[in-house]
Amino acid sequence: MKVVKFKSPAKINVRLDVISNGSDGSHDLEAINAPVSIFDDIECSLTEKGIQVICENDADVPSGEENIVYGVAKEILAYSNKNVGVNIRIKKNIPSSAGMGGSSSNAATVIMGLNELLKINLSKEKLMKIGLRFGADVPFFVMGGAAVSRNHGGQLSKIKKMPKLPLVIITPNVKVPPKWAFEKFVAANDNQPKEQPETAIPLQFATKKAIMKFLHNDLETVTTQRFPVVNELKSILKKTGALACQMTGSGPSVFGIFPNKIVAEIACNKIKSKISDCRIFLAENIN
Repeated sequence: MKVVKFKSPAKINVRLDVISNGSDGSHDLEAINAPVSIFDDIECSLTEKGIQVICENDADVPSGEENIVYGVAKEILAYSNKNVGVNIRIKKNIPSSAGMGGSSSNAATVIMGLNELLKINLSKEKLMKIGLRFGADVPFFVMGGAAVSRNHGGQLSKIKKMPKLPLVIITPNVKVPPKWAFEKFVAANDNQPKEQPETAIPLQFATKKAIMKFLHNDLETVTTQRFPVVNELKSILKKTGALACQMTGSGPSVFGIFPNKIVAEIACNKIKSKISDCRIFLAENIN
């Protein structure tokens, strides 16, 4: 049976503002999302019947029906006129529960991959709508490239221009539940919704400096109070040459933006030689 392979990218939040808190516990965000060159490998093959999802390399990510990929595969198969099943194998490289969107990316990659493999020919807009039912970040990964995300992921504005960002990304060996981080943030702000940011986010960034003006993450304060390692890693990134650094998502991963690839690579190797209990990546944003 033919096996088709796909790359599933991670992402960072260049900016993350918690705008409002829903009565159902949901939270509306305004975020600048950028996919980065850290990838899970996904293999798909058609079978006679059924859906099988196998996840490798990360014991914290479930296989089978508990994996988000199972649900999206079932959804896409329903659009096919072929009476077939699918086997999906995920080789994890993106750290889980680390603020880098790994599960959402996997879901988006399978949505697009099965659409191609089964020759269903659903439009990207339709795939994004399907993806939104499985998570606010899934449409972003379906669309591809950097974007401003609003309205629970249902409103995406593509960033037309963004320079390459040489990055070092560090994920410490702790887990930060997003639900916990959002609840702590809401409680710390007396359950009051935040006003929209005063400065509108542009859809073009000519330089790294222009991007760094918008760096911000509302959740960083509450996460660092519980997990001081986040600030410790930011300090290490700055000491090794980062122009700026920030936590992504609800954490605990942090990224540093470096002047160029050479400085970033030197910093990455230096950090790897000193720290053994973190995952450390040399990366860049991708289009």
